[in-house]
Amino acid sequence: MRVCVDTTILLDILKDEFRIFQEKLYTALARRENLVAPSVVFAELMPQFKGNTKLLGEFLEEHKIAIEPLGVDSVIAASKGWMKYLKRKTKVKCPQCGHRLNLKEHFLSDFYIGGFASAKCSAILTRDRGIYTKYFPALVGYEDCLKASPR
Repeated sequence: MRVCVDTTILLDILKDEFRIFQEKLYTALARRENLVAPSVVFAELMPQFKGNTKLLGEFLEEHKIAIEPLGVDSVIAASKGWMKYLKRKTKVKCPQCGHRLNLKEHFLSDFYIGGFASAKCSAILTRDRGIYTKYFPALVGYEDCLKASPR
């Protein structure tokens, strides 16, 4: 199975947090899933490696995660979710000037990852299922695949 790995899971491993999500990645490795991530994940991880692309590449290779370009189909899927998000965004009132401001909770990179996963993968492995469920409803979470087809 081709599984998109979200940045959150890799950060969990690097920071040794949220072990339950780390275990899902290690389960995917044990099951020899085809683990991939869009290039934006590489960019999001760079600060953790202080810009050292060699170390980051070694980390990804050790975890058998291939980095792939987004592609137009992924960007189209991402933009559809992003436009839906922009329409739903909440406006807040500035307490100092009273001007209405957009409240931003998600970044475009979240939508690139969701677009990539929905266009190119069978499932997504993430800690943040809310955004993907809301804006990419057809996208399956890897945890659901584990429940449906134990090996």
